[in-house]
Amino acid sequence: MDPRWNTFAAVCRRDFGACTFASELVRECGGNEDIAWATYFHLRDDALAWLQRSVPALDGSVPKALIEAGHPDTVRDCLWSMPC
Repeated sequence: MDPRWNTFAAVCRRDFGACTFASELVRECGGNEDIAWATYFHLRDDALAWLQRSVPALDGSVPKALIEAGHPDTVRDCLWSMPC
């Protein structure tokens, strides 16, 4: 992963304190807090649902399935490419 991801994730983390389902989101992100932060940053209350659905930017793959299959960087790249 590009080292600039850590800077981006740190910015996303600032908003994570407002997440009322933070523990569940981190768990659904396979324990990857940085992915949870970025997912919440971009999708807010839709974050958990996004992890479970087919995403066109991921060639139709489901983010949670990619994470579970050992491809969290693919999900990170997708989140990083989303407009703010």
